[in-house]
Amino acid sequence: MISLTKILNKLYLTRFSFYLLLILIAISFSITFYLMLPDNNLVKNPLQLQYFLLADVFFVILLLALIIRQLILIIIYRKNKKDESKLYIKFVNLFAAMAVGPAIGLVIITSLFFNLEFRTWYGGAVREAVVNSNIVAKDYENEIQAEIISDTQLIMREIVKVSRNNEVNINSINQVLNEFIDLRTISNIYLFNKAGDIYLNFKDKENENFLYPSKNIFEILDQNRVFIFQLNKNSISAYKKINFLGDVFMQVNRDLNTNIWDHIAATKDAYKIYTIKENESAGIQITYSMIFVLFSIGFILIAVLIGFNLARRLSKPISILIESANEISKGNFEAKVSEIDEFDEIKVLITAYNKMISEIESKQLQLVSKSLDDEEKRLFIEAILSLLTIGVISLDNNFNIILSNKTASILFKNSKNFNEKDNFLKIIPEWEKIFNNFKNSKKILENFQYDFVINNDQRNFNVRIIKEIINNQINGYVVAIDDTTTLLLAQKHAAWSDIARKIAHEVKNPLTPIKLSAERIEKKFNDNNISQKDISLLTQTISRQVDDIGKLVDEFSSFARIPEAEIKLDNLSNCLRESYELYANSHKNIKMNLDLFQKDIYFQFDKMQISRCFNNIIKNAIEAVEKIPNPLISIKLTQNNYAIIIEFIDNGIGIDKKSISKIFEPYFTTKNKGTGLGLSIVKRIIEDHGGKITIDKNKDMAGTISKITFENQTENYNA
Repeated sequence: MISLTKILNKLYLTRFSFYLLLILIAISFSITFYLMLPDNNLVKNPLQLQYFLLADVFFVILLLALIIRQLILIIIYRKNKKDESKLYIKFVNLFAAMAVGPAIGLVIITSLFFNLEFRTWYGGAVREAVVNSNIVAKDYENEIQAEIISDTQLIMREIVKVSRNNEVNINSINQVLNEFIDLRTISNIYLFNKAGDIYLNFKDKENENFLYPSKNIFEILDQNRVFIFQLNKNSISAYKKINFLGDVFMQVNRDLNTNIWDHIAATKDAYKIYTIKENESAGIQITYSMIFVLFSIGFILIAVLIGFNLARRLSKPISILIESANEISKGNFEAKVSEIDEFDEIKVLITAYNKMISEIESKQLQLVSKSLDDEEKRLFIEAILSLLTIGVISLDNNFNIILSNKTASILFKNSKNFNEKDNFLKIIPEWEKIFNNFKNSKKILENFQYDFVINNDQRNFNVRIIKEIINNQINGYVVAIDDTTTLLLAQKHAAWSDIARKIAHEVKNPLTPIKLSAERIEKKFNDNNISQKDISLLTQTISRQVDDIGKLVDEFSSFARIPEAEIKLDNLSNCLRESYELYANSHKNIKMNLDLFQKDIYFQFDKMQISRCFNNIIKNAIEAVEKIPNPLISIKLTQNNYAIIIEFIDNGIGIDKKSISKIFEPYFTTKNKGTGLGLSIVKRIIEDHGGKITIDKNKDMAGTISKITFENQTENYNA
């Protein structure tokens, strides 16, 4: 095996000899191709082409021998070095396929087009067109001959008409034929005998277009046949014997369309040439097929040799790179590759590879250092989160859990597990609508209260969601959950205590006049000093105070039991317009203006509750201006990209700064007969709709500005 390898290694071509071989093959194939072209007269004796064909065969055999040598070396090389041989064979297959594939494809396509071209010229539509053209030419020629035969028969019929007892009346015949020749496309008519005597001639006094028939033609005419011939290309002529006149014959000349007749002649010549070439087509196909076979084999073998050469030169440095990469993967960053190679591109690759190894080594050291720092930070953050009494959960933009602290599970008494990569909304599906609405809104922060029953224990959670925005895109969310059950109970107890104290105070006020009126009635009965008028006044006082207590109870009931809002998409502009018209029509003495947005604004709200708010604010404004000169109330509805704003502006008596801070507290009022619950109810309704209400002094003039602001929801519609 070793001796065979040595022998094969000695039998190799240098780069110069390889390129010289390719040039010789190209020259040989080109000469062969040129000499085998049809109608080539350079080689007189076709047997001389055998020398060039033998040279082509010799070159093909030489190429085949070089390929066989290379294949044997590959087999030996694979047994000695398996890994390198696999890469080498892959390169051989790659380059051979890249070169052989197009070559084979080109040969197949060329052969198909060549055969298709031959079939196009010598078959199918072309052959049918040539044959049909020849048939048309013959049919036209036959038609002309038939017409001139018809002319001879018609002439004989006219002659018979004027002949009596087989006697020729020259004058009668002359008159008839003169009339006949004017009606037909006949140029000349001659009546003559075998002796050559011309009895009559028409339109040729000098007999220039008359041709005396030969003996053979007379023999044909004696058989009662018509003989047709051409004096020149411009006319066609016919001989016919007039049998009933004995030794009398006629010659009829008829003019032809020169252009048509020339085309007919050309068509007949083309058909003859086409027929000859069609018989020679088989030989041409065989000639070109031989050339295609030689070129195909030569191109394929050359392509394979080029593939072997390129594969050998590329596989070696790449194999070294693979070995180096394997060492690098094991952590050996000293396994760099020598940068000496005959390909400049390979040199650039190896240089970049070595530079990359150095950078990887440097980056690895940085990553190890950074990883240690990140691990310390993570442990520190986890330690902080574990100490918080608030559940903290980090989510990605699809609400999948990234990180959570133990407190989150403890708040739910371990009934819910917040594992990494789990979907948060599948763990708590009750919050899915809230989270999706928050995702689609423009808010950065969302805060809501939610009650859960956990192990038969109702707990209230205060939930806060914050968006993480990067490059104007939502990157994730942070959810903070706080158990506010104890706090809410304490607040409720304090609130109810305060309300009870205020109710007691408000109820106590009317009880004094009721008690006094009752005592006076009792005294009058005891003194028998009963006056219907006094009794009526005292009972009216008692009734009025009882009505005040009833009104107070009704207001408290409304404040304590506001029904749950029925939110739906509705026309906010129309709702405000209805409230305005309700008071504008009933208070003609007050100038009221309504300035609506240019388009109706649609909004998600409870129409009954929002109308109640509008009515309460307008009523307060009317009460503030009804006792002043030139009362004015302006209502304005505007909208921008972020908010919907409703402003109620009056020029009334206004409100002092100390009262503004308490204006929304239950039972706080600046009116003599007010309960102090109206604006508290309004504030609660507005906040339930996600809005905000403020009341300030009017800086431009006396009076008050009440402003309601709603978020401009993404699902809003403008009519």
